[in-house]
Amino acid sequence: MMPKFQPESRVLRAFTSEQWSGQPAKDAGNMFVGCAVIGAVLCLVLMIFIPGLRSGGAFTLFTGVFALVFTTLAIKGKASAERRFLEGLTGTVNDIIAGLTGNIANQLSVKQFRSLIETGKPLSILVNGVPGLELVAIREQPPMHARNPVIKRVDNVVWTTRIAITSTPPDYGITSFDRLLSAAASASGNSDD
Repeated sequence: MMPKFQPESRVLRAFTSEQWSGQPAKDAGNMFVGCAVIGAVLCLVLMIFIPGLRSGGAFTLFTGVFALVFTTLAIKGKASAERRFLEGLTGTVNDIIAGLTGNIANQLSVKQFRSLIETGKPLSILVNGVPGLELVAIREQPPMHARNPVIKRVDNVVWTTRIAITSTPPDYGITSFDRLLSAAASASGNSDD
């Protein structure tokens, strides 16, 4: 009977949803309201110097345009930062995979890496044509009681994702090698007689 080998898992990298959420526009509504408040205060100050802003329509237009422009800039900035972070993380993971397998053909594109994180499905990696390595993304959220029950509309939970590599020796791998070594040792012992 062949022994079953337990898979070994090593965490390569970990990151939080603050570093990469995959949804840079998730809080767009809150950003818009915050920018609108800042725009309204700024417009009130500017009314002192610019008489054209003293009408209700000009005030509303200024506040709306200000909020829209700065919300868009904030979302673009966050998306750009998340994209750079994901590209850097993909490069680091690709370097580790190339070191483990010795094959740069196993490298992932940023799109493949993002899919791995979002779906959570393991990705099989071949080492010299033999399966046994899997790249997995494990998302961990804090327990439900860590969330603030009073504020139900805002989900401010920070989750951590761990990128890990799992190795499972194939059934025929180590056992077959041990049998081959044993057979070679007994054959060489018989030939000495």
